[in-house]
Amino acid sequence: MNFHFYELSPKDSFKNYYLFSVNENIEIFETAFVTADFRAFNPELSKDTFAHLWPSKRTQDYRNEYVTSVSEYEPLAHCLRNRFFLDRISSLFNSGEIDLLINFGCGFSMYPFLLSGDMEHIEIDMPNSILYKREKVTEWIRNGKLPNRKLHFIEANFNTEYEESLLQKISSIKQNKKSFILLEGVLFFIDSNDTNRLFQLFSKIQKQGEFVGSVSFQKEIEERSAFKRLATFTEERLNANEKFEYQTLEDAYYSNLEGYDLIEHEDTFSLKDKYVPEVTVTKQDVLDEHMYILKRI
Repeated sequence: MNFHFYELSPKDSFKNYYLFSVNENIEIFETAFVTADFRAFNPELSKDTFAHLWPSKRTQDYRNEYVTSVSEYEPLAHCLRNRFFLDRISSLFNSGEIDLLINFGCGFSMYPFLLSGDMEHIEIDMPNSILYKREKVTEWIRNGKLPNRKLHFIEANFNTEYEESLLQKISSIKQNKKSFILLEGVLFFIDSNDTNRLFQLFSKIQKQGEFVGSVSFQKEIEERSAFKRLATFTEERLNANEKFEYQTLEDAYYSNLEGYDLIEHEDTFSLKDKYVPEVTVTKQDVLDEHMYILKRI
């Protein structure tokens, strides 16, 4: 989960627990670091050879607590998700169908450095995350830990009326380039109105033949033991008057999206069977994500 759209007051225990101070001026949601740590768990599977740059000792402690309390399969699930989108985006670029990756809620994902150096990238996230990511990426490129890439960083506060300003910024970079928009770890945390706003924005950004990759959970996840543990894990870190709020989406949402065709659908289990069929998992203990590829029509 790369970022959260909802602002929490400084008094909220949820904010105090999940925010990580990277310096005296910047705090970032700990989940951005933990997601990178999950991808670094098995770089042979995730193909993310740079994720290890992000985690700290505190991140690893949080990851251990989360994995123990919620699901031992979360590192596997995140590695599979990264591998799936990396393979699809790479294939589309190699076939000449896209030139540009636009990553909404990019967190500390490392796709730009795993894909061809000829590809261009727009990284979009909350201001603190983008400021810190730009700072660290610039440092790592300068000292040779990362290859140089065509990168654009855009700060976006999704609690405001952001669409017009963001559309202008993206359009000035995109111009006539063919794009793949990636939306990972976002939809679970926002409501249906904000989801619709995002996809309406996507339809304005893109032209016919361009692509969107999206990740969400389905309602049946609520019956999984792992999800019930996730709810408990989260609620224990909320104030008494706060609720664990989330969104699930069914296949029909994507298949009925105006202006897009649903061309591919995978889930954690189908990806496991494809990439690591020898691995055995217990279904009740897996937070099963669904991955969708949409094409603009």
